[in-house]
Amino acid sequence: MNSGFYNESPACHCEESSDNEGKNKQHYRKPIESKRGRPRGSKVSGTKKEVIDLRSLLTRCAQAMADNNTATASEFLKQIRQYSSPYGNATERLAHCFANALEAHVAGTGSALYTALTSRRIPAAESLKAYQTYVAACPFKRMSNIFANKSIGRLTREATRIHINDFGILYGFQWPCLIQGISLRLGGSPLLRITGIDFPLPGFRPADGVEQTGRHLMNYCKRFNVPFECNAIAKKWDTIREKNSGGM
Repeated sequence: MNSGFYNESPACHCEESSDNEGKNKQHYRKPIESKRGRPRGSKVSGTKKEVIDLRSLLTRCAQAMADNNTATASEFLKQIRQYSSPYGNATERLAHCFANALEAHVAGTGSALYTALTSRRIPAAESLKAYQTYVAACPFKRMSNIFANKSIGRLTREATRIHINDFGILYGFQWPCLIQGISLRLGGSPLLRITGIDFPLPGFRPADGVEQTGRHLMNYCKRFNVPFECNAIAKKWDTIREKNSGGM
């Protein structure tokens, strides 16, 4: 249970691990390496790997496109394709994605590429696995969620109703911690209303994704006895008006 939800500052469980890490560093001493020359007759094996600045190539390619210099842009794309890969390191994978976009821009097929990408439904389990990997590798998303949830809890400590408008709710990964936290309030939890807003999905059920997220959050609220209402909106964000969110 999130017993420290209404505390002034979020609990940090990293201090102990940091202390242990510091102790381990104190006990560790780097061994002294003896500097000796290469034995006679030996040769340096292997070849030097060519270092390519993919960021510079991508920038120059984009600049050539902006100048309508298709020939130069195509030449840069050939170089980018040679040194990028969907299975390489992070830079090579990112360059591969940008190269696809730049190539579509040159060929005038950007709209078709976007339609093909958006029509592919990514399974929720796959998205959750990617999100967990991201949160484990980068603490910023986790910390922003912690401080946002605690700020909402602090500012609504006496409120009987809480209404949240979540633009880009996707699967609503942020809100289970808030639901669990407000369920601990003395005297009972307030009514929680979440207006989940996301882009419409292609096909005949554009709001299917955001409505499914609402059902998952509803089931989670039932586990913790939190009164819950959900308003699912699948529209372009610039078309959303205050009346769409349904004021309380």
